[in-house]
Amino acid sequence: MTGPAVPDVLALRRRVLLTGLLSLAVFLAVAYVIATAGASDLWLLVAAGLIYALVIRPLMRPVREVTRMRRDLAYQAFREGRDDDRRDSGS
Repeated sequence: MTGPAVPDVLALRRRVLLTGLLSLAVFLAVAYVIATAGASDLWLLVAAGLIYALVIRPLMRPVREVTRMRRDLAYQAFREGRDDDRRDSGS
């Protein structure tokens, strides 16, 4: 039986770090541009939403998929262990 490939944890950690650094740099650049232009602070809130939707969310997709896979595997192992306990007890 072949299961799903084991994810590279170090690559996922690097991806999270890269996403954090990239989003911080983009946010600071956008904040500087908005402050220089003299625009309302409301635009910074709009920009933060766009940064999340266009930068952070897509870059974090593999991390969410691996987390979901690990959760599913843990639940499957729990169910199999519970089924084994029922068979051993004779129920």
